[in-house]
Amino acid sequence: MPTEGQVRMDIGTGGFLARCVRASGHKDIGTLYLALAVLAGLVGGGLALLLQLGQADLPRPVSGPWDRVAIDHGAMMVMFCALPALVGGFGSWFVPLLLGAPSMAFPRLNLLCWAGVTASFLMLLSGVPSGAGSSLPQWATLLWCAAMLGLSINMVATVLNMRRAGLSLGDMPLFVWAQALTAMMMVIVLPVLAAALTKGVLAGTGLRDVDLALRAFSGPEIALLLLPASGIVCQVIETFSGVPMRLRRVALGAMAVMSVGGATVWTHDMFAAGLAAAAGTRPMIEQMAVMAPMLALLVAWGSTIAGGRPVLRVPMLWACAFVGLLVVGPVLSALSGAADGHAVALPAALFATFAGFYYWVGKMSGHACPEAGGRLHVALAAAGTLLCLVPHQLACALLGAALLGLSMLTFIAVIAVTLRRGTQAIGGNYWGAGARTLEWSLPSPAPHHSFTDFPAYGARA
Repeated sequence: MPTEGQVRMDIGTGGFLARCVRASGHKDIGTLYLALAVLAGLVGGGLALLLQLGQADLPRPVSGPWDRVAIDHGAMMVMFCALPALVGGFGSWFVPLLLGAPSMAFPRLNLLCWAGVTASFLMLLSGVPSGAGSSLPQWATLLWCAAMLGLSINMVATVLNMRRAGLSLGDMPLFVWAQALTAMMMVIVLPVLAAALTKGVLAGTGLRDVDLALRAFSGPEIALLLLPASGIVCQVIETFSGVPMRLRRVALGAMAVMSVGGATVWTHDMFAAGLAAAAGTRPMIEQMAVMAPMLALLVAWGSTIAGGRPVLRVPMLWACAFVGLLVVGPVLSALSGAADGHAVALPAALFATFAGFYYWVGKMSGHACPEAGGRLHVALAAAGTLLCLVPHQLACALLGAALLGLSMLTFIAVIAVTLRRGTQAIGGNYWGAGARTLEWSLPSPAPHHSFTDFPAYGARA
């Protein structure tokens, strides 16, 4: 582990790119992860629109099998948008701040992992227009596994070794717990995926083993999306309800069960491989490892909101949309006859990502976010997602895709307006008394030298 003096040496000065090259700090690298997630989200959204056009039997802009478009869309949104934003972006940015740590445990490893994820993204992107093959490029996926595994190890080391004096594991904010449990889960599942991919490459069996490995990975993938998303939602609901999290131990236990149980869900999406005929009830039982903890979290969130005085600011609206989608989405998905958990888990994870963005954007940029633009964004995204989930209604799906496209444009406009508000001052704790965690003791934007020592801070989230 690096000493405190070594961490100070890693905190560099100068411009943004210069600081990133020197692996200066977790904030810059977290920003790089978020920028990559935005770019991947735009690409993945474009692929989703192509899928909707293909289902409508309209003139298709590209040729090739549509299943490849679906695979690339899923990869963009899960591997390069949702997970890098939730873990690499918000995790790198705010886990050290909430722990009172100067940086991540291994700053240069953090930068190297971002470079690996970006390189795998570019490798996949270079193969998207060709439409050749039926699976992700093996080497791009292997590189992604290695990079995310390094990020996970770094996160676990940071949580276990970089906490300020007096901060026990039990007193850590639930957001930090969610990040740590997600990292531990990735340490379990990513080597399995990497081993399956390596076996296919070395055996020269083509893409068959790769397809099966990725299909099996879609099981733990649901928990990997919902677990860090739940941590952000806990942070937001606690802040805007004005009271500490009710049933905190229940929520923490549910996250732990989801982390361990979600790592065992490897066959729920393997019906095409014939596993369902051999063990028809096993996939349903395995999915309970994710569904039961989410029900417990819903109870904890509902109890917190009912016990406080909720204020419906933009981050809280996104958190409510996240909760509502978890309640309504499975019903609509089941009515469609597919009962696909990914149709709910991925948009729910993106809702939580936007909740985190609007919650912390002032702390990251020092600029106030336009409230009206944020409200329009959440309205368009929520309406578009629900319309896409309406079963057997192609017109609703196309309208939903159009609304989601408008929501993406609104989000880009919100980012542009926020970054241009350089003259509007914003306080350190701009959310008020409900924001109790350590990052709100810092000015906005958070300085690059946030903590060079481990301060005493008695707040508990």
